[in-house]
Formats: sequence, structure tokens, C-alpha cells
Amino acid sequence: MARHGARARRSLAIVCGAALLLGCASDGSGPHPNLARAWRSYQELPAQRALAIAGDPRSNRWVIGASGGHDSLAGSEEAAVSACRTRRAARRLRTACVIYAVGDEIVWTGP
Repeated sequence: MARHGARARRSLAIVCGAALLLGCASDGSGPHPNLARAWRSYQELPAQRALAIAGDPRSNRWVIGASGGHDSLAGSEEAAVSACRTRRAARRLRTACVIYAVGDEIVWTGP
């Protein structure tokens, strides 16, 4: 179990790095193209994973939080939203973090 936890933390670090690369700008037609890089990193997380996103369309800034390897999807969702909230606060975004994807399925329907 400890090995699985270390792998999940390393994978989460990859996603966190990708999130920082986002810079999270948007041209108004959707998330910045760098989100594709974050998505690929997210897909490398262990099963029971979730991805949360927060964006401020007025300033065109986005942040994400991701987590994987939990005992349940609910645990992954909670951890992803928590990571997103931390990044959102650091960037002083006002929009709420919402679940963008669960497992391999994008569940976000947009603003």
C-alpha cells in the first residue's frame, strides 16, 4: 500500500506541475491548449481519479487540482477539489472549483 501511495503522490506531482504550466489563459472558446498536457498527466494517475477545475472568464485564468489512487471516487473528488481550492486561493480566483473529470469521463458541462 505504501508503494501505491508513493506512486500516486509522484503522479499527482506531475499533474500539479502541468497545472502550473497552464498559466490558465483562455481565448474564450475553451480552456487553454495546455490543458491537453494536464489531461495527459491526469490520465497517468492511478484508478479512482478525479480532476477539478476553476476558471475566471473575466480574467481568462484557470487552475486545476487532481488526485488519484484513493479507495473511492468520492475520496478522489474531495482531494481534487481541495487541491484546486488551494491553487485557486493562491491565484486569487473567485470562481468555485468544480469536478471536470472522474476517471476517464469528462463530466464538466461548462459555465
